[in-house]
Parts: sequence; structure tokens; C-alpha cells
Amino acid sequence: MKFDRRLAALAAVALIFMLWLAGLLTWGKIRPGLVAMQKTPAPGRTLVVQEVEIPRELTVTAGVISQTLTQVSSQVSGRVSRILVEAGSRVKKGDPLVALAAPEFQARLGQAQAQLTQAAADYHRYQRLLKEEAVSPREFEAMEARYKAARAQVQEASAFKNYTLIQAPGNGVIGSRRAAVGDLAQPGQPLVSLYDPRDLQIEGEVNDDYRAAVRPGLPVRLEVPATGWEGESAITEIFPLSAPSSRTFKVRTARVAQPELTPGMFARLHLPLGRTRGILIPQAALRQVGQLPMVEVLTEGRTGLRQVKPGRRIRDQVEILSGLHPGEQILLP
Repeated sequence: MKFDRRLAALAAVALIFMLWLAGLLTWGKIRPGLVAMQKTPAPGRTLVVQEVEIPRELTVTAGVISQTLTQVSSQVSGRVSRILVEAGSRVKKGDPLVALAAPEFQARLGQAQAQLTQAAADYHRYQRLLKEEAVSPREFEAMEARYKAARAQVQEASAFKNYTLIQAPGNGVIGSRRAAVGDLAQPGQPLVSLYDPRDLQIEGEVNDDYRAAVRPGLPVRLEVPATGWEGESAITEIFPLSAPSSRTFKVRTARVAQPELTPGMFARLHLPLGRTRGILIPQAALRQVGQLPMVEVLTEGRTGLRQVKPGRRIRDQVEILSGLHPGEQILLP
């Protein structure tokens, strides 16, 4: 009898265990479902969602360019002996950039100076002789011509010697160095590049479908992600020819004076295309929960997170494409 009671108890325990595994017993467990929202809103102020006019924009890829980008090269052959600047160095017009070792020009200058010294002595001597009528005017003119030719040779040799010290053609910033000490520089070979940071432009490529919407003087919004810089400018140049491969044409803005920008940086050009209606909320109201953009919505005195689909960012606001409706309230942090 006692054995039967033990067997029944064991069977009951096994049955209870099986029911618990099947999820039919919920002792100590929270049933699945939605967690009740807060009864009172979190600290902050509410904002009523409204539909407003939003400027339509065409965003095109662009780049920072410099029309003053200069490739500084040598006018004579010579081996690079010194590089006096680094990339990023600010220079003024006439500052030395690169020195070349060219002993033949120094030797040529020394020879020309020696010939000029001799010709000058003879010239002054002939001047005295001419006054004393010891030489004829024709002989004096021949000596004077020789003296002037010697002086011209010194000037020419001095100019070639000066070419061995390459100087900045204007004020600007060194963009790159293209030579190293020991390299043999040839005439016309770029050694350094120089640009003026006060004379930059943004150049973009616009699809041919929007050619009618682009005109000189059109105000545009600019963005350079690498530096976080945003600004405004206007279109000053529109290229009439289109690229056959991409069916796009180039546009350029007015000058942009931003020291943090450099030629070649990636940029975005935002062209206005009229206005449309949509929902804008402050950027601060958008929260990132994992990989999902969320906003905190107030419904009947309770708050909860809701996933939304953001669109363009317009200054400190962001466009909401879906997830919110006019008249709803959201919380701002």
C-alpha cells in the first residue's frame, strides 16, 4: 500500500514537470506580450507633429577643386640638393622651395664675370684713349660693343644660376612634393604643387535631365563630409558639354574660402528643385536603438518608442518619411 502511494506521488511529480516544460504552468514566469507603457511622460517637452513645406533638393557628388593649383617645375636640368618645404607648408611669393645642384651654371657665371671684368677694364681704358685721340671712334665702338656683350653674358649666366633655386610663384599652401633629394630634375618636370586656400570651388556633375533646372546664380547648399563643413554658395559656371558615358554635365560654384578644405576632397552639392510637403522633427528627437531609428511617442498619456524611417537632414532637423502622422505628439530630450 505504501509502495502504491509512493508510485502515485512520483507519477504526479513527473506530470507536473512535463506540464511545466510544455509551458502550461507559469509559476514565477512573465507571460509574453507587450510591456505596459509609462503612465507619465519622461521629463522633457512635447512636440506636436505637423506637416510643413520642405525644400526639394537634388544631391549630386562633387569635389573640391582649385583653379590656382600650380605645378611648380624647374627651368633647367639639375640634381635636387635640398627641398625647403613640406606638404602643407604655407609660403609667400618668392619663398625658396627647391634647390638644385648644377655646378656648370656656377662655372659659367664665373667665366662670364671674369670676361666682364677684363672687358670693363678695356672699355674704361679706351674711353681715356678716345679723349686723347689715341684710338679712333670706330675702335672705341667695337670695344664698347664687346663690353656690352660681356655684361649681357653675365646677366644670362646669373639668370641660369638663379634658376637652380626654385621659388614660389605666389602665396599659397604646398599641396604635394613630387621630388626627393638626389632626383634629377628636368625642365618642365613638376617638383611641388601649390594652391591658394582662399580660391577653392566645388565642382559637381549633374544629370542631363536636370539641365533646365540649373542656371547661373542658383543658390546651392554645400557639404564636405571629411571636415564636417557645410555652407552655401551659388552656381557660377555651367559646362555646355555633357559626358557621353555618364550623360552628365559639370557645374561649379563661386569661390569658397575655407582653410580646412583641400583640392580633391569629396563633396556633395545640393541643388534646389522647388518645395514639397512632409514631416520635419528636430534631429535631437531621433534616437538610435541598436540599428533602428526610433522616436518617443506620447499616446493617451503614455510614452513608447516607435520605429521611423528618416530621410534628408536639413540643418538641425530631419525629414520623417514614415512612422509618424500629423497631430501625434513626440517627446524631445
